[in-house]
Amino acid sequence: MTGTFVINRVINSGINSAQHYVVLGGTFDPVHQGHLITAQALAEIMGYEQVYLMPCGDAYHKVGTSSAQHRLAMLRLALAEQPILKLDARETQRQGATYTVETLAALRHELGDYAHIVWVVGTDAAVGLDQWHHWRQVFALANVLVVARAGAADASLAHWPAQKLNDKTDFKARPCGAYLQLTLPQLELSSSQVRASIKQHEVVDNHVPQPVIEYIERHGLYRG
Repeated sequence: MTGTFVINRVINSGINSAQHYVVLGGTFDPVHQGHLITAQALAEIMGYEQVYLMPCGDAYHKVGTSSAQHRLAMLRLALAEQPILKLDARETQRQGATYTVETLAALRHELGDYAHIVWVVGTDAAVGLDQWHHWRQVFALANVLVVARAGAADASLAHWPAQKLNDKTDFKARPCGAYLQLTLPQLELSSSQVRASIKQHEVVDNHVPQPVIEYIERHGLYRG
């Protein structure tokens, strides 16, 4: 199955799938307000009813990552009162290194040919996407939404094997094979900054949901 094949089937049949599955992946070590605000703004601007936060499993590219058990627990606490934001834990349930293309293949198998599947990435990740495992297959399985910070220039992605779209309605009608670049308000905040602040016993109440802070304190995370 190729992205072009699926798109043509949808266009020719006049079907516009109402099923949207939007994924914001990450390590979430820990989840912080920047993650939540970005996901909420994305849902509001694009008109999505739900956005799924998907923590990675075996973060082979990062050293010292907290266990999936802790990261999942913190995400569940952060999303408990977020009706639009949902948790998808599938990558933490696989053994060994996890690859985006494998996750997208599983989603496509579950949701069918016509579902609108979106993988959300930041500009930095988008620029390096051609280094991902079987990266071209990503566009045969899903669309990519590139989120840029306000004031930042769009990344040059002309080499991607996908159609660049500017219209949100058109983008949301595509099962796969397209990308859209979107500017969102984002907090200048990272999980590494949060971890560093906690290690120095600094207050992070404005950056991390209170239930997550309590969990971190209870389990002694990020204290070195």
